[in-house]
Amino acid sequence: MTGSCVVTGAARGLGRATAELLVERGWQVVGVDIDAAALDASAEAVGFTAVAGSIADWSTHERAADAAEALAPLTGWVNNAAIDLQGAAHQVDERHLDDGLAVLLRGPMAGIAVATRRMVAGGGGSIVTVSSIQAVATFPGYYVYGAAKAALLQATRSVAVDYGPHGIRCNAVLPGTIDTPMLDEVLPAGMTRAEAVAKEGEISPMGRVAEAGEVAAVIAFLLSDEASYVSGAGIAVDGATTARCYPYGEIDL
Repeated sequence: MTGSCVVTGAARGLGRATAELLVERGWQVVGVDIDAAALDASAEAVGFTAVAGSIADWSTHERAADAAEALAPLTGWVNNAAIDLQGAAHQVDERHLDDGLAVLLRGPMAGIAVATRRMVAGGGGSIVTVSSIQAVATFPGYYVYGAAKAALLQATRSVAVDYGPHGIRCNAVLPGTIDTPMLDEVLPAGMTRAEAVAKEGEISPMGRVAEAGEVAAVIAFLLSDEASYVSGAGIAVDGATTARCYPYGEIDL
């Protein structure tokens, strides 16, 4: 199945990697991002149609859907755009909650709602939402972020159940740490970037962080007909991070 697909957060990182892979596989891609200049640069380099705007605004999703349907039937949608938002419960305020949930939860749910309406009318499609391993395992100091990512996993199940009879599949990917520009915002100080990224990779038994293309490949699979009986799933792409209780160390071979 190909056609047109909307990818949010397409200016850089995982969104751009996903858009690039989908274009290579024959999709007509509409990329969405709040950073218009970076989005235009990526659109020119990768070969997708750009729609600038915030995913917190419902109208952005409608404009993206219109642009996609102008290219080909809308059969794919990837909710990827997000922000890294830190803060424990005693540290957050009303603005933190409102702004965080607008992007991390309300935005993707708006995208799902718009995509679902269009796909019901068009005869079906596949929706993939980028959640996080924080949907199932808590990181310290991520009160709003973790709650939003968990809610997206439940929203995924809801859509899969309600719209399966209408030819719509809905899945979530739960990445661990990915080497993207967003990672730079949280890397530990006092070391080179290579050293900091290696330190971050210690969370995984594989001993490294993911490349964006590795997660993009799973997203592309879920959009494709090869995943025709996969729906309502939350698929960890985390190098076994959530499979391990605690990083005690490696076994001797």
